[in-house]
Amino acid sequence: MDLWLVRPEYLSDRDGLAALDENERRRADSFRRPADRALYVSAHLALRRLLAAHLGSTPQEVRLVRNQGGRPTLTGDPPPIHFSLSHSAGLALLGMAPVPIGVDVQRIPSLSTVDLCSLRFHPAEQAELAALPQSAKARYFTWLWTRKEAYLKGIGVGLRRSLAADYLGAGGPAAPAGPAGWTVADAPCEDRYVASVAVLTRASLPVTLRRLPRSVDHD
Repeated sequence: MDLWLVRPEYLSDRDGLAALDENERRRADSFRRPADRALYVSAHLALRRLLAAHLGSTPQEVRLVRNQGGRPTLTGDPPPIHFSLSHSAGLALLGMAPVPIGVDVQRIPSLSTVDLCSLRFHPAEQAELAALPQSAKARYFTWLWTRKEAYLKGIGVGLRRSLAADYLGAGGPAAPAGPAGWTVADAPCEDRYVASVAVLTRASLPVTLRRLPRSVDHD
């Protein structure tokens, strides 16, 4: 299992838009903040270059389609490799694995955001969060949120599924490993961020983390 952290600077001195398809360019143009646009383009450019290296093609030749749940994937049944992408407040996380995978990265939010959004969690998770001291709530909330998003991306439904439907907290028989058949684990990340990865296996997969910008040809 390979993970990459991507910063907007990956685009520096590179013509990234030429490698993206029409849908990606349209999405890039929809961002109002230049920093958000740069991160989006950097992340998708990195994804295409990494997939191209795996497939032996060029980034422009990589064809991404959406499955029935709306998740981007490569063509093929099964596809030649599984991937997932997440970005939040200046940092993106890419994941690739031989089995279905979901990743999520989030910057730790304010306590007001925690109070509002935690109401969407599983009741047992809300109770765990309420029992924590104020100083620990924001990080624990972000840990829970990234675990949920990683898992929901992995199964291909994203946030169309209720955040209360699956328990991914710190206690109980399904945690911290994850729902049946899945492993949900912490992913290495940077200060002020939390990241998680979900993979459809109970087997131990070695994890390699790299940081971009740097040439993917030499990783």
